[in-house]
Amino acid sequence: MRTIIYSRWVPTQNRIEAELLRAAVESRGNTVIATFNDDPSITGRGEYAGWRALITSLDQADQVIVGSVGDLPGKIVPHLLKILGMLREHDVSLAVHHEAINTDDGHAAILDLIAAYRATKLSEAIRRGIFHARKAGKIIGRPRISNRIREQIRVALQNGASIRRTARRFKISGGTVSGIRQMMNAEVDRLAA
Repeated sequence: MRTIIYSRWVPTQNRIEAELLRAAVESRGNTVIATFNDDPSITGRGEYAGWRALITSLDQADQVIVGSVGDLPGKIVPHLLKILGMLREHDVSLAVHHEAINTDDGHAAILDLIAAYRATKLSEAIRRGIFHARKAGKIIGRPRISNRIREQIRVALQNGASIRRTARRFKISGGTVSGIRQMMNAEVDRLAA
């Protein structure tokens, strides 16, 4: 089977992964006719230049293998469906090495591919959003409780107030109040020892 390998790795950093992917393809008895790579740090016009070059070589191949679902271009499922349609027009199958998905296996493999693609692209978008939020100085997670309120919670718990009642009184989560109580108990145990 004539195979094209495509990856989105930083060429200087992931040479070993590219060699392992090539060895895995050749161990199946496939012939690698071309390898295309895109650097994920490139954006704008140069983004996916390797993928565009791969498209021009589809008439010579029987299969395209990518390292993982995250290597495929696009951000949403319609982009993936467009890729699958283009590959089908050229009678080329798609195999994803890390997720062990091969579109030659039938409709279930395509559904697996779509599910993995959505999950990967969503997690990439979330990580990118968190990165940009932190870069802009935003704090991710629950807001911190001031030391004054923390001390008031300690006093309320020492006076016998329940976790729920204390959480409602200070308008914070019960888990936070429970954590403060656990810290109080740990201090008592440490002092007793």
